[in-house]
Amino acid sequence: MNSDYREVNQNEPEEQQMYIETPIYKEAVSHYRTSQYYFISFNTLKIGCGFALLYMNHKQSYLNYWILAIMFHAFIMIIVHKIHLKYLAMNKRILAFKLDQIVAAPIIEQVIEQRKLNILSRQIKLEIVKQTIFGKWCCRLIAIIYQIIFSYGVYLFCIYYSIKQEELIYQFYFLCAILVVSLYQYIDLYLILILAILGSPFLIILGCYYCANLCNKEEQKNEIRTRLQPINYKPNLIEGEQECCICRCPYELNEEVVILKCSKLHHYHETCIMSWININNTCPFCRKSI
Repeated sequence: MNSDYREVNQNEPEEQQMYIETPIYKEAVSHYRTSQYYFISFNTLKIGCGFALLYMNHKQSYLNYWILAIMFHAFIMIIVHKIHLKYLAMNKRILAFKLDQIVAAPIIEQVIEQRKLNILSRQIKLEIVKQTIFGKWCCRLIAIIYQIIFSYGVYLFCIYYSIKQEELIYQFYFLCAILVVSLYQYIDLYLILILAILGSPFLIILGCYYCANLCNKEEQKNEIRTRLQPINYKPNLIEGEQECCICRCPYELNEEVVILKCSKLHHYHETCIMSWININNTCPFCRKSI
């Protein structure tokens, strides 16, 4: 937080100082509240249009069942948004403390940047989601259910676009409108999904290459481990310095030691050289292949 907001009047006793919310927090709360009312209005409109369409033509069809699913999801989302608004109204001050947006009055004028405002609005949303009955995982489950409904709507769009039944033309228009709005709302998710589908052949090839390379390296390591025969350390069996060239610790009597074929002076603790092989299959001292 800006240090300017921490300036307090030193002449006043601490208990008499007034603490208020920062201007950017007030703006972020207003921004979040407006977005919640927007979503409530939008979902209410979906329910109203759905009732009107079902009243006009209530014959049993997959398209009408899809409209019922959309209405049910919209009803659940209205409940979620209202619970979030109620929590915000009751715990606005608590959220300000959690987000460190309480400062001593009087405060100087604050310049509100749009980027910081968006970040703070998202933080408010995340805190509210964590504290309400519809928590993070519940909201994710609702989002997954909506994606299933959306996918089924795309399937129905393909069917009814080819059939073009006159009695369900308004239901079809409603379907198109919901799909367009959903594409706009989840455009980032769908772009990632499309890129993942288009790039899946390359990802599969890359994954196969990585697995084959990993298996090949593992076979080489196992082969090296079988060729390395550790011996129990005794002073008369080791040439050169009587310490491991990796950890630089002296050998202890009967400790397992490995002497590499590249030189009798290149000897290591068995645990040290085995750990080294997991990274590289060359001698740590002369870099020759083990």
